[in-house]
Parts: sequence; structure tokens; C-alpha cells
Amino acid sequence: MGKDQAAGLRQWASTAAEQECPAHVAEMLIELAGKPNAGERSPDEPRQVARTPPPRPATTRERDEPSIARHVQPGVTLMVLGLPGTAERHTLKVSELLQSWARQGRHWVGDPGLWRIVALPVSSPHLTVLATQQSHWALWVDDDLEAFRRAYRILKQIDESDGPRRLLAVHPPGVGRQGLLANLQHVAESYFGIELLVLSR
Repeated sequence: MGKDQAAGLRQWASTAAEQECPAHVAEMLIELAGKPNAGERSPDEPRQVARTPPPRPATTRERDEPSIARHVQPGVTLMVLGLPGTAERHTLKVSELLQSWARQGRHWVGDPGLWRIVALPVSSPHLTVLATQQSHWALWVDDDLEAFRRAYRILKQIDESDGPRRLLAVHPPGVGRQGLLANLQHVAESYFGIELLVLSR
């Protein structure tokens, strides 16, 4: 991350009270601003968006152990977009899903308690910067009647903001792959060139 961007991120986070940003989120942003970035993209470098046909159905092995999962390390930070808020009661929803996956025998999850879940509003002015710095991203998809519309809007904002191009779909335990999640996966790839990883069966 460039010095100016990092300074701007720290300045924004330091005014958390005025921005109505919870203290724990502000502290996380300040911490992230001080970390070196190994893969930042130049502001002048054009973003390459995949324009490929709809993805083929994933095999059982791919569904159970996608590439993002195979590279998870203990204590990994998972940035989550789409949660209704940044308070702990919201991030606990993601923790509950990780616990459910662990009980299903998905060994890549490891100890769900070691995951650091960070909720970030998709409207954050620093989404683009954080996308170049953080490796693991997720999209929260709820199970109510408006879930598809909300998720679609978030995907559109991610695309317009030059946000992360690969996200793990996280949702209430019990949500199946067919229907909502499969449709979102198709829309993400076909319309926005975003890879949405769906693990539900």
C-alpha cells in the first residue's frame, strides 16, 4: 500500500466516532494500514475482468475443497461484505457457518475460533485499497426474500469499486446450493467477472 493511501486509511479510521464506525473496526483498519502490501496493483494498470462463459458445474472435490480453502492458514483474516452491520453479533453469523462446516468434516476450516472475521461495508471508501492487500474475502448471503437483490447490488458495487474478484459465499447454515446461491454464482461470473465460491451442497 502506498504511503498516501495508508495515511488516508489511518486518518479515516481515527475519526471512527464521526463516521459511526465501531471502534473494533477502526482498530482493524489502522492495523491493516500499517501492513506492507505484496501485490498491490498500480492505479494506472487496467483491471482485467474475465469475460468467460458461465462456469461448468463444480465437481464434488472442488465443492468440498476449493482453492481459497486449500490455502487457509490458522488465524486467517476473512473480510466479509454484505453483513447488516459490523458488530460482533453480525460476524458471529459467519463463525456459526464455519463451525457448521467443521462439524461436516471440512478439515480446511481447522479451528473456527481461530478465524478473524472482519465485516466491512461495501460502501467503504477504502474497499479498493483493502482488496489489493487482503487475500480472503467473503460475501454474506442471507436467506430471506430480498437476499438475491441485496447480493446483486453488492456484487455490482464491488465491480464498480474495483473490489475483490474472488469471494467465498457465506450464509446461514442450512442454505443449499441450488436456487439462490447457484443463481448468484452465475450472475457474479457472467455479469461482473467475479468468482463466487459456493461450498453448500
